[in-house]
Amino acid sequence: MLRCGQKSIIFLINNGGYTIEVEIHDGPYNVIKNWNYTGLVDAIHNGQGKCWTTKVFCEEELIEAIEMANGEKKDCFCFIEVNVHKDDTSKESLEWGSRVSAANSRPPNPQ
Repeated sequence: MLRCGQKSIIFLINNGGYTIEVEIHDGPYNVIKNWNYTGLVDAIHNGQGKCWTTKVFCEEELIEAIEMANGEKKDCFCFIEVNVHKDDTSKESLEWGSRVSAANSRPPNPQ
């Protein structure tokens, strides 16, 4: 994308873990090291082409980042990491995780 001069905006939603997976099957393997995603994109970019990355932590910062990506940085590949609380997920997703957990915990259906 960088090499071909893409002018896309990518949003990475970072909740620092596997919230739904914890609902399905909790365990220490769900505790992950939080990556520096913008740093990874910056490293791949390596100063070649037009690339802009940022991290946001609240709604106001997100609005500013979107305005920047659509304005001053519109000729760049834009990568916005949106940091949210680890439990910031929909009720429906959590319910789905619980249903999957229940289905995974019953004996197989011999057919």
